[in-house]
Amino acid sequence: MINGKIYNRSLVGFLLGADLISGYLAFSFGFKVNILNDDSVLLSWFIFSEILWISLFALSNLYDTRATLSRFEEILRIVPTVYFTLIFLITGQVMNVYLLPFSFKQILVYGFIFSGFLIFGRILIHTIQKFLLKQNIGLRKAVILGVNRRGLDVYEKLQDSYHHGLSIAGFITAKDDPLKSQEIGVPENIIGNEKSINEVIADMKIDDVIIALDKPSPERIMDTIMSVNGNPVSMKILPDMYEVVTGLARTNQLVGVPLIDVNLNLDTFYSKHLKRIIDIFVSTISLICAFPFWLLIALGIKINSKGPVFYEQERIGMNGKKFFIKKFRTMVSNAEQETGPVWSGKDDTRITTFGKFLRRFHLDETPQLINIILGDMATIGPRPERPYFIERLEKKYPFYHRRLKIRPGVSGWAQIKQPYDEKYEDVHQKLKYDFYYIENLSFRLDLKILLGTFWVTFFGHSR
Repeated sequence: MINGKIYNRSLVGFLLGADLISGYLAFSFGFKVNILNDDSVLLSWFIFSEILWISLFALSNLYDTRATLSRFEEILRIVPTVYFTLIFLITGQVMNVYLLPFSFKQILVYGFIFSGFLIFGRILIHTIQKFLLKQNIGLRKAVILGVNRRGLDVYEKLQDSYHHGLSIAGFITAKDDPLKSQEIGVPENIIGNEKSINEVIADMKIDDVIIALDKPSPERIMDTIMSVNGNPVSMKILPDMYEVVTGLARTNQLVGVPLIDVNLNLDTFYSKHLKRIIDIFVSTISLICAFPFWLLIALGIKINSKGPVFYEQERIGMNGKKFFIKKFRTMVSNAEQETGPVWSGKDDTRITTFGKFLRRFHLDETPQLINIILGDMATIGPRPERPYFIERLEKKYPFYHRRLKIRPGVSGWAQIKQPYDEKYEDVHQKLKYDFYYIENLSFRLDLKILLGTFWVTFFGHSR
């Protein structure tokens, strides 16, 4: 079986190549020009257009290689993206913001041809992808947790189709499987039990775990998810039919079987590559713009209280990596010398007068731009916590470790929904927001959080 990473990268490469060829053909036929001649102006516009489209498609997650991706939905995203962008460019020309060397009619014809070639290229590549899946090329290795009627039913349905992109390596017996398994028939490909699931995942290089428990109560499912916590696998949960019928569970159909995907968006091109590129670009520009204001802030801190300008504190980042977060000091020097590690409240007496101003507009967080450039943090993500609190939080919330699957952020979904942590109950609520972000990570959500951060900065929370 071909290595999954090589297969996915090759497929992304073919999609990129098809889009570039589509852009070249659309430019040639739509504008009736020969890009390969010595006209440097046309060549510059062509290069600009290709960079623009590839960037927009990547932000729209149009380089997703999942076999279960709906091609119809993909087309419905491509066409509006193309035409909304072209209308935006035409509007800029109408308002004399810039001058395009093409007429409006040519631009619209270009869009029509470009969309047609894009759709044709996508259909062709994904048809080839389906053929390769039928030849067992590009399949993801999966195991089914649960030797029971539900697990066997999922297995049989997956065996009847190849479009789902999964290759079932075998079954893992769950600790609460029915004792009288003879009544349902014992599958031959049992490769381990729930206690050894982590060893099986590591030894067999499993990509997906399908959780098909006999009695899938929320507590039991949570216990199962925590048992494989830390492994780089995607989990698919076969929910209780009550949850499906009532709509309590957000499910995806896999050969007619409703499954809840866990960490669906952690393996996308945006989350793995593009998000980091955007973070570096934005933080570098912001750092250059913010530096003159940092000089004024540093002066204000020194005038207001004794002590250093900057404050560093150890935090836990992605995959448990330790780093020192950088902030402007907003408290008196050695604030925790007597109290030890404690969360800061809204009316904390240790906060200086100038520190209150910095905190009100979140200016104390701006040095974290350095952490972003160094790769310790991202612009958007769950806030990094201190090792002292993580040790205690993991005992109370064993699922807490899943927050460490991605880079922590300067701002996040939890931060715009709720202010500072003051007690452990606040952490419980923020965990819900953090997990929602992790499950739905996308450029659109990051942009929404960024806009929400500006709102909170100027108008504050409602708490």
